[in-house]
Amino acid sequence: MDNQQEIFPIVNEEGAVIGSATRCECHSGSKLLHPVVHLHVFNSKGEIYLQRRPDWKDIQPGKWDTAVGGHVDFGETPGEALRREVCEELGITDFTPEFIDKYVFESKREKELVYVHRTIYDGEIKPSAEELNGGRFWTIHEIREAMGKDVLTPNFESEFRRCFGKELGIKYAQEPVRTALFFDIDGTLVSFKTHEIPASTIFALTQAKANGHKVFISTGRPPLIITNLGAIEHLIDGFVTINGALCFVGNEIIRCKDISKEAVMTVTKDAQEKNYGLIVVGEKDVAVLDPHGEVDRIFRGEIAVENLDLAKPLDVVLQQRILQLTPFFPEEYEGDLMERIPSCTSGRWHPAFTDITAKGADKGEGILAMAAHLGLNPQYTMAFGDGGNDISMIKAAGIGIAMGNALESLKREADYITTTVDDDGVLNALRHFSLI
Repeated sequence: MDNQQEIFPIVNEEGAVIGSATRCECHSGSKLLHPVVHLHVFNSKGEIYLQRRPDWKDIQPGKWDTAVGGHVDFGETPGEALRREVCEELGITDFTPEFIDKYVFESKREKELVYVHRTIYDGEIKPSAEELNGGRFWTIHEIREAMGKDVLTPNFESEFRRCFGKELGIKYAQEPVRTALFFDIDGTLVSFKTHEIPASTIFALTQAKANGHKVFISTGRPPLIITNLGAIEHLIDGFVTINGALCFVGNEIIRCKDISKEAVMTVTKDAQEKNYGLIVVGEKDVAVLDPHGEVDRIFRGEIAVENLDLAKPLDVVLQQRILQLTPFFPEEYEGDLMERIPSCTSGRWHPAFTDITAKGADKGEGILAMAAHLGLNPQYTMAFGDGGNDISMIKAAGIGIAMGNALESLKREADYITTTVDDDGVLNALRHFSLI
């Protein structure tokens, strides 16, 4: 096993040492930026050597990875670390490294400042039996075929495209592994201030689509009230709606998960007895109970929701499968009601109301269902959100991104925090991850 108490330097993005921490601390989600060195070993035939990571590694065990990758020890320069790691891992001492790039890599567990090098080497390679599970040279065709199949480490795939794809002139350099992008609407795509999609977001999604990435909506809204996406509707590949209870691509239903009749009646009866607002979302229609005008004030006034005037009578909607209940009560009452409907889950994204769906119907499950249906590797999904009902999809996606205006509880679960929806948040995140 790796020495969890090994000391690593903590650096800023320029590489200056600003502190130190143990391996354990750096790999525990602290996001302490620490330096690593990578060496890509090519032979004169243009093949590239990959090492296979041991099964005991704490990160990406058993996958094929960059020929040499290792941490810079405290008190060591990146150049010194590179020569030490190459000797330890491959038994190579006579080589000429060429510096290629320096960038910040971030995952759910760690944040690294990566110094990338390459070399051309035709001599003997002796992979360390203690540190590696062997290695071999791969052709470019083999690399391309393995992309996106959970064979190679995501870091290697990303770095290889970044550093060598254009130079090698291979197909996936111009057409990289596609990412499925899932976006919440309110507070993520649409500004709470303007009730519109910022121009920078429209530009970013247009560029992402042009680069071959897929664009999906993942919202708590039922289809009836998804009326604010006109500027990007031509870019959308599919929908996760009603917090994952209803997922569809075009006219094809991918997933439809309803709430039990018992739970529906418990909530509707409670709303009528205690006289609070309630939105009942059926498979086809929506009913609205609004005794104090709170539903209209918040939905129409604060969130600019349209089409509530198309709501049907409650008794009509209750004849359908019910996919979501949205009661308008304070958070302190939520626990009391949820105890009486154990088959359901709650996802609050506004202080005045919460969205109740059947257990297993959340945005995270919706993303996974959509990915499975379309044959997408969940590793290559990216989710953007700002509210409590977005936590499940932030966790489920390969990369979870919190908007700068997101709840703190969501930010704690995110892999990356971008700027706010009104400060080019979507554009900045897609640029950060080199998707545009």
